[in-house]
Amino acid sequence: MEELYRLLEELVTPEEASLGAVLPGAWVTAAAQARTMGRPGQEVASLLESMTNKGFLHARKNAHGHYEYRLMPLLPGIYEMQFYRGTKTERDYRIARLFKDLLDAMNRLRASLPTPPPVPKTSYFRVLPVEKEIGAATEVLPYAKISRYVAETEAIAAGTCFCRHHAILVDEKDDCGVSHNNCLAFGEGAVFVADRKMGRLISKEEALDILAKSEQEGLVHCSANTSEELAFICNCCSCHCGILRQAKRVPHASQVLTSGYNAMVDADLCTGCETCTGRCPVSAITVDGTACVDPLQCIGCGLCVSTCPTEAIQLVVRPEGSVPPARMGHLEAAMKKR
Repeated sequence: MEELYRLLEELVTPEEASLGAVLPGAWVTAAAQARTMGRPGQEVASLLESMTNKGFLHARKNAHGHYEYRLMPLLPGIYEMQFYRGTKTERDYRIARLFKDLLDAMNRLRASLPTPPPVPKTSYFRVLPVEKEIGAATEVLPYAKISRYVAETEAIAAGTCFCRHHAILVDEKDDCGVSHNNCLAFGEGAVFVADRKMGRLISKEEALDILAKSEQEGLVHCSANTSEELAFICNCCSCHCGILRQAKRVPHASQVLTSGYNAMVDADLCTGCETCTGRCPVSAITVDGTACVDPLQCIGCGLCVSTCPTEAIQLVVRPEGSVPPARMGHLEAAMKKR
């Protein structure tokens, strides 16, 4: 695909691309990679560091204090790292346009297929609901509690929403009017983005404040579909967010994005005010006298619950729900199964 090659030419040098092409799938130190290639260690280390600072590789320190590197996937991965800093350099503008060209080409290819690609049995993403809207009478799913993940993580970093920033770089328009510095990384990922000056470390109290403000602004908490660890929380709008756009492309949004809950309306309390329809990011609610929720379209975010003036809506556990994979490795393995 020509658009992909043009993007890669902008992202990395030919020498960096050659190195990326031979990196193993697992984590590797600069010294180990240099031995494999028969090249000077410092030379390989400089290339790996350059690629990491460009948001092309992920890096972490091992038990011996040495950096290990691993190639990021294009999406999600390299795309997000290009815009997480929130900067507006000439290079940022070029990369934003090249990514748009690539995404447009991918959408054209998808539209040209005789049948749409199958929806994976296990989605990469999931929703974390507005926690305070999980009522006392409803089962509290342990993997649905944002406060648990915030309390248990060792580090949290905040950066710019890459989806909204990408849109600004492409055409300088921002129709949302919502916050931008609210994309959160957790644990090892938080240390990485802070170390590479892509984001900043924040306190747990500030993280909770950011999440609360995002809920007020009608943003959906999206994360990777794991239960025992949380790598990130994107606070997503329906007009720019790639995750929500993907959910709206399939027959039913809950096929690719769910919290494990559904919104349910008490018809006796509903006044048909339509406040909920404006809050729903996937158009799962219709009003004909009283509100009605499509359970297959509903992603269980809880945004309709938090603003219902008569408290006619509540979150209930989806009957066909299942526990998400434990960690990222388990998620990747589950996604490969058909």
